[in-house]
Amino acid sequence: MPKKTTIAAAAAVWLLVTVAGAAPALAQAKTTRPPSQPNTILNLLAALLKSPSTTAPPPPTTTTTTIAVQNLDVGASGPAVKLLEQRLDALHYFVGALDDKYDDDTFQAVMAFQKVNRLKRTGTVDASLWGAMQTATDPQPLVPEGGAHRVEIDLGRQVLMLYTGNQVSKIIAVSSGTSATPTPTGDYKIYSQSVGWETSALGQLYNSQYFVGGYAIHGSRSVPEKPASHGCVRIPMTAADWFPDQVHIGTPVYIR
Repeated sequence: MPKKTTIAAAAAVWLLVTVAGAAPALAQAKTTRPPSQPNTILNLLAALLKSPSTTAPPPPTTTTTTIAVQNLDVGASGPAVKLLEQRLDALHYFVGALDDKYDDDTFQAVMAFQKVNRLKRTGTVDASLWGAMQTATDPQPLVPEGGAHRVEIDLGRQVLMLYTGNQVSKIIAVSSGTSATPTPTGDYKIYSQSVGWETSALGQLYNSQYFVGGYAIHGSRSVPEKPASHGCVRIPMTAADWFPDQVHIGTPVYIR
């Protein structure tokens, strides 16, 4: 609203209130005031309209958003979840989409972080985990001289680490073979890549990346916190959609 209009509106309101409250006095003044006496109220209103406003505009307001540390689990959503995903992504954990939804990808990323740092494998977040993420660093490589581009699988911690340029670029939670059907350890290379679902003697496999015999890194709808497969290395489904484009025939796979 322009300045002059604002002043006029305020003065008009003042005028109405003043006139209403002083009606008897004004009526008396009208009969006793000489014709030449100026109308004080109207003169005051005119002066207000002419004079510049001395009221300073209100200072601009600022909004500060504070995200409180809180417990998080599957089904949660909001800024705290997005902050969690951004931190895990910065630490190279596979989180899927960076949104504000605590879905299975977020759950598996939290699980992978807990595995790497030898924490209780819950897939949930509390204040202690928030603190651990603030000081966390990349895990030490299993095979430092294994090549600039390679895959390392740590069976003890149940994680897969993809190295690019000899630096860890992504960490993914896995579930390997049980003690009855163990995943073979050793130095291998990806020798075959398949697309989509297939059925083998070891069960249902999705986007399989074979590294020796019938053993593969593949997607699964079930990736628990511990070894549970028939010998293959299971990874979450979203990660299985992403992973095949990150490797190729001949990519080294080290399993320890």
